Amino acid sequence: MSKPANEEHWSDRAICRGADPEIFFPIGYGAPVLQAQIQAAKAICRNCPVIADCLSWALRVGEPDGVWGGTTPEERRYLRRTSDAPARRRLPAIVVRGDVEERTAA
Repeated sequence: MSKPANEEHWSDRAICRGADPEIFFPIGYGAPVLQAQIQAAKAICRNCPVIADCLSWALRVGEPDGVWGGTTPEERRYLRRTSDAPARRRLPAIVVRGDVEERTAA
């Protein structure tokens, strides 16, 4: 099922559409100058009406690069790990022969 050609996509309302794309795709994420670039991108995202849609999309497709929905790749990896992680449960104890005294029936 396809969408009509005139149907609006969330990205049509994103305020980053007119911004320099290089702001959202720093070469690295550690250097102070790159941190300033990331903060500039996040400042744009904070004012965007579709920030939630953008982040949802980036998480759904596993976007590995750039600032999407106000998050860096590392932040999105953390969100995916914490939201997709199955509930933790205790594993059954495994007894190896000889670890526990065997009881004999008398």
